Amino acid sequence: MTNRERWIAVGLVVLWAALFLPNLRTNPNWYGDEGEWMEKCWQFIHGTPRVGPIVNDFVFPYPYPPLYMLVNGALLRVFGQDIVVGRALGAVTALGAAVLLFWIGSRLRDRTFGFLCAAAFLVYAEANMNFRWVRSHPFAGMLCLASVGFLIRYVQEKRLRDILLAGVMAALATATNYFTYPLIGAVIFTALVVNWRHAPLAAAAAGSYGVMFVAWYAATRGWPELMAQVGRLTSVASNEVRPTMAGEVARFVGNIWNLGFKTPTGMGLQGPTGHDWWLTLATVGFVFLPVTKNKWLRAWVPFWLLVLMYGVFKKLNNVPLFFYPATIFLPLMAVGGAGVLAWAGEGIKRWKWPEWLPVLALVPFAWVSAQGAWGQFHSKIDHWTQRSVADAEVVMRFVNERTTTNDVVVVPKQIYWLVKHAKRSMLTFCARYDGPPNDMPVPVPIPKEKYWFDPRLEHVKYVVLEYGVQEVMLPDGRRGQLPVGIDAVYTVPVLRGVREILQQMHEEKWPVVVQQGVYLVLANPRLAR
Repeated sequence: MTNRERWIAVGLVVLWAALFLPNLRTNPNWYGDEGEWMEKCWQFIHGTPRVGPIVNDFVFPYPYPPLYMLVNGALLRVFGQDIVVGRALGAVTALGAAVLLFWIGSRLRDRTFGFLCAAAFLVYAEANMNFRWVRSHPFAGMLCLASVGFLIRYVQEKRLRDILLAGVMAALATATNYFTYPLIGAVIFTALVVNWRHAPLAAAAAGSYGVMFVAWYAATRGWPELMAQVGRLTSVASNEVRPTMAGEVARFVGNIWNLGFKTPTGMGLQGPTGHDWWLTLATVGFVFLPVTKNKWLRAWVPFWLLVLMYGVFKKLNNVPLFFYPATIFLPLMAVGGAGVLAWAGEGIKRWKWPEWLPVLALVPFAWVSAQGAWGQFHSKIDHWTQRSVADAEVVMRFVNERTTTNDVVVVPKQIYWLVKHAKRSMLTFCARYDGPPNDMPVPVPIPKEKYWFDPRLEHVKYVVLEYGVQEVMLPDGRRGQLPVGIDAVYTVPVLRGVREILQQMHEEKWPVVVQQGVYLVLANPRLAR
C-alpha cells in the first residue's frame, strides 16, 4: 500500500471504532433473541446445551447450528457472562466484514473501490445496530462474504484452491446459521460453470458440515430420533402457506423490491416512517457494478447475492421490519452502494469535477449512524425490547440474592442471561407444558422428554414481569396510554395460555415483592419465604 492508502485504512478503523463501540452494552435496547442466544452460548460452552427448560439438539425446537455458540460461548467463559461480550463479538465481526469488503472491492476493480465498499458498509446505521445485537446472523454474514470473496477469485483465476476455500467458508456459514444453506448450491454451481472437474471436491467442501452433523446426530442420538425431529420441523413448515412455483417467484421478487425500495427507517404510532435510501442505492448499484477484472463478475456477484437473499426470503416476509436476518447478505449489498458512488464519480469527471465528490454522499449516513451510536438507536421493534437496563438489574439482583441452583424462576427472555443461579424459564413454557401449543418457540407440541426440568407454575419461585403503561400523544391529538414491556405488548395478549397463568397467580394470591419501573417481581407463596 501507498502511504495514502495506509492513512485511509487507519481512518476506516477509527471510523469503525467511533461508530460501533460507543455505549455497546446498553445501545440498542436488549432484544429477546439476545437473551436466548446468551443462554445457548453459555450452556453450550459448559457442555449442557439447553435453552431455558428445553434441551438443545440444534434441530428442534431451536434449529440453530452450534458454531456461533462455540465462539461466543468461549468468549463469555473467558471474559464473563455479560451481554457486552457478545455485542463486542458482533462489532468485531463488522470490522471483519469491512476488511473482506476491501478485499472484494480490490479484486473487482482496485483498492480505491475496496475502501469505498468498506466505508459504505461501516456508515450504515442498520449495520451498526444489527451487528451489535447478539445473534448468529452477522457472524454467518461475514463467513458468507468470505465465501463470495473466494468465489470471485476463483472466477478470475480458476484455481482449485479458491473453490475449496469458498466451500469451506460456505460450510462454516451453514454451521453458524441455516439461512445460508443455498450458498452450498452456489459454490457447486460456480464450479460446474467455471471448471466442472472441480465440482465434486467443491461439493465435498461446501457440504462437509451437513455430513458431519448428520453423522454425529445419528451416532449419538440415533437415526430415528433425527427423523422424528426433522418431522417436527416439517410440521412447523406445514402450517405455512405454500404458493405455486410462480407464486413463490413472485413472493421472492416482491421481498427484494420491498427491501430495496420500500423499507422504512422507523415505525411510529401511525405506521412506517421515512425511507431507507442506503438500501435503495445498494440495490440499484448492482446494475452499475464497476467491474474491471473479468466482466462476467457483473453477473456472478448479483447471482451470489440473490442466492443469499433466497435463503432468508424463503422463510421470512418481514425482513424490512425485523431486519436482523438481512445481515446474512447485508455486507455484500455494500458493494452495490459503492458501485453507485464509483459510477457517479466516473460521470462527473467529464465535468472536470473531483472524482471523489460522490463519496460525500456517505456523510449523511455516517451522521445518522453516529447519532445512534453516541445517543440511542431506535429500532423498528423497540416496543419488544427491554425498557430500562438499570431497572432490570435491580429486580434481578433481588431474585439472584434469594435463589439457588435448585430454584426455578420465570423471566422475560430479554434478561435471561441476568439469572445467575436458578433454572431459567418463561411464561410460555408454564402455559404450554400441559396445555396447547402457542407461537413461542414453535406452534407445534414439544415432547415432554425435550424438557430437562418441569417448568409448570407450581415449581416456580419467582416470576418477573415486564408489564407497564406509558403516557403518549395519540395520532388524533388526544393523550392516552400504551402498554410497555414485552409481557404487556406480546407475551400476555398474544401467546395462548399465558393469560390463564396470570389468572392462576392472581387466584393463588402471589404477592408483588418488588416493583421497579415497569418490572414486577411476584413470589410463589408456597416457595418464597
